[in-house]
Amino acid sequence: MPIDEPAAPAVPAGLVLATIRRRALGAIIDQFLVLVPVAVGVVIAGYRPDDEIDTETLLWLNVVVVAVAFVYETVMIGAIGRTVGKIATGTRVVSATTGERIGWFASTQRALVPAIAAAVPEIGFVLGGIVYGLAAFGPLRQGVHDRAAGTVVVIGR
Repeated sequence: MPIDEPAAPAVPAGLVLATIRRRALGAIIDQFLVLVPVAVGVVIAGYRPDDEIDTETLLWLNVVVVAVAFVYETVMIGAIGRTVGKIATGTRVVSATTGERIGWFASTQRALVPAIAAAVPEIGFVLGGIVYGLAAFGPLRQGVHDRAAGTVVVIGR
């Protein structure tokens, strides 16, 4: 390799990056697991599908969804290195430098980035898509949240 060529991105030894397809499927499963309990709570609280929802109620629903997603991601990744969606797709989150499971601080950082993006009124969905979507364009398939926490998503049980 000539000296002026950049080196290929390094993945910790023996690990294989998860495909964007696997990551997207895992994220869809996780979003479903977050949204269903919130929707059940909304129905228990007395809201029906044909009810009008005012701006304040919509804001609080957004806060609840973001909070539940943040806690879910932080606890699952911090405790076992994967969420239910990642278990279903055979992927896990590891340190980009060591390949080891990440700790609670990195897990919190990783969950906080999409939570902050999603919390922005009216454009949170778009910002959240950008946070996750940028993984499709980087050599290590890292979204903004992965870069912030120094993680990669790899294949492995």
